[in-house]
Amino acid sequence: MRTDLDFDGGAEAPAFTLSCPGYRPGRARPGAAPPPGRLSFMIGNDVVAEIGHGDLMSSWQAASALSASEAFAMSETAGKRLAEIVGTGLNAADLTEAVTDAAVVFLLAMCRFGIKDPKRIPACTVMWNGQEERGHVVLGA
Repeated sequence: MRTDLDFDGGAEAPAFTLSCPGYRPGRARPGAAPPPGRLSFMIGNDVVAEIGHGDLMSSWQAASALSASEAFAMSETAGKRLAEIVGTGLNAADLTEAVTDAAVVFLLAMCRFGIKDPKRIPACTVMWNGQEERGHVVLGA
C-alpha cells in the first residue's frame, strides 16, 4: 500500500493513493423512495471505506465552511498521519484513524478541486505525496 516517490534525486517522500468510484445513489425499490446514497473509497489497494449519506453531508458542510488556510492545515495534518500509518503498515488498531484521515484528505481535495456538491463526486483518484504535502486529483478512478 505504500509508495515512495523519489523527488530531488534521492529524497524519498511518503505517498498514498485514495481511489473512489464516485458517489453512488441508493437503489430505489419499486414504489418506494430511493434510499440515500454513499461514497466509498479505497486506501491504497488494501482498505475499502464507506461514508454514509448523512455523515457525508455533515462532513461536506464542515469542510466547505473552512477557510483555505484551515483546509490546507487540516489536509496536511491528516495526510501526514495517514502517510505515517500507511508507511508503518496498517493494522486493525489504526484502521479507524486511517479511514478518518483518508476521508479528510479526500473530501478536502474534492472541495479544492471545485466540486460543489458531494453527490457530484466523480470517479477519481487522490494521490498524496509527502514532498508537497497535498493531494492531487485525477479524474477516472
